[in-house]
Amino acid sequence: MTKAWVKGVSVSLSTIIVATAIAGCTGTGGKEAAPAAPGSNAAGADAGKISAKEREITIAFPEHPNQPVKNMAPIQQEILKQTNIKLKFETVPNSNYNDKKKILIATNNLPDIIQVDMADINSFASTGVFVPLMQYMNKGLMPNFKKVWDQYPDMAKLTADGDLYGFPAIGRNELKNGFGPVIRTDLLKKHNLPTPKNFDELLTVLAELKKIYPDSTPFSARKGSGPIHQLFKTMSYMLGSGVGSGNGIYFDKDVNGGQYVYGQGTSEFKNVLAYLNKAFTMGVLDKDYAVATQQQWTEKLTSGKSFFFMDNSGFALDYTKQLQKAVPDGKLELIPIPEYKPGKARAEFYATTITNDRIFAISSKAKDPETLVKLIDWMYTEKASNLMNYGVEGVHHTLDEKGQPKLNSDYVMKFKDGQPTAFYAMYSDLGSGKLSFTPWFSNSEPQVQVEKLTGNWSDMHEQFWKTIANDKAYHDPYLEPPLTKEEAARVKEILVNLNTMLEQEYDKFIMGVKKLDEYDAVMKKARDSGGAELEKIYNGALARLNQKK
Repeated sequence: MTKAWVKGVSVSLSTIIVATAIAGCTGTGGKEAAPAAPGSNAAGADAGKISAKEREITIAFPEHPNQPVKNMAPIQQEILKQTNIKLKFETVPNSNYNDKKKILIATNNLPDIIQVDMADINSFASTGVFVPLMQYMNKGLMPNFKKVWDQYPDMAKLTADGDLYGFPAIGRNELKNGFGPVIRTDLLKKHNLPTPKNFDELLTVLAELKKIYPDSTPFSARKGSGPIHQLFKTMSYMLGSGVGSGNGIYFDKDVNGGQYVYGQGTSEFKNVLAYLNKAFTMGVLDKDYAVATQQQWTEKLTSGKSFFFMDNSGFALDYTKQLQKAVPDGKLELIPIPEYKPGKARAEFYATTITNDRIFAISSKAKDPETLVKLIDWMYTEKASNLMNYGVEGVHHTLDEKGQPKLNSDYVMKFKDGQPTAFYAMYSDLGSGKLSFTPWFSNSEPQVQVEKLTGNWSDMHEQFWKTIANDKAYHDPYLEPPLTKEEAARVKEILVNLNTMLEQEYDKFIMGVKKLDEYDAVMKKARDSGGAELEKIYNGALARLNQKK
């Protein structure tokens, strides 16, 4: 595994990207493969190699600290064997990826394929840095993806100015999960404290724990990677406001029957700041919340110094196992979403089918983009998905009587004591799953298999998924509507100004450097500087899309 860092604005591709490549199969004799939807093996079953000669392509995507990227992992070795396409891996830490990605795009110094999100598409597609894909779909060169496109009408929301500029990662049989409140339930029981039913009760309980354990940091958080830090991304919506994917604009189902709102330009967001300020002033919220790395955050939770987090609730299962090495009876467990006002509780699931934050775009400078289109299209077949999520058939997995992949126990048991978990250790070894370059990913299904095969599945796992399933506060996420070229350009211009203005303001209010009443002026300035216009653009785009249905 290699690490690389950006030095200055002029960036060398080889020093800052994570590169991989996945290849696919076309029909024999140079003919196109027959269309096949996810779940079918029709396309590519007897196909030849994508490239007549061995070829190396580069793909940039973030490296998550839980899943280090290996060079030429087994899956990539098998892809080279089957397709003649070699994968190159140069990693970018997840915490720095967003900044480095934007430099690559802005300087048009892209790898062959790069992982982007819909904000990047809206901001940069009009500059010509990404290959427009509709032309290939219309020519019949994307038969497998076309099946997915037809299956999910919401795919149209991933277009910009009428064209598609990237292949979205699609979930396969994913269990639903999302940001959620996780607390030390063993401490609640030990000190006869109630499970918080609303956000005020949550602060009361954490304050009590602070009194009992004065050297503790009851509520810990990690720094986000964008202009809006992780606390806002995880908590704003649950507290009655929202920041969407991180640019501030979000769909609020509870406003006027459902409409787009610029969160930071509303009094509801002032309430979010007030809540976090109260937590900070009480000594409950980690004083280092704005700069804490994921590693520091993890250490506090797993050493027993911190008792609560609001983030990816799945961490509860991983961190409890680590916590119990220091505190044998310790339990970090998910609880139902607290109410932000009487009778009102809400939260969003992660996307389990279509994602708009994990899109694979092809560089307009890439050699032979048609081949890249074909190889990514192949990835939406069951054959490719099995390989890229479960490894090589007969080596890492077999197919059961229903044709579904089952991981081989002998292979999985090699990672029984893997860190940070057995399944992440296995994913890293294989080069597989959602955190890799996998357009049709399966994350939770192989995870459950690993947990059960290694004996790590427990009553806590059962309770975790039961808590989510029974919590009516959760709902599926909303995909943003497609924008025209002019709208996308204007949104980009507005957000540059707004983010620059607001980034330096948030923490002043949370830490009490500024009085909360002063946010009224900031809120007005935010709306006048483009927040209100953002709402108009997005609500107009949504109305336009609905008229086409």
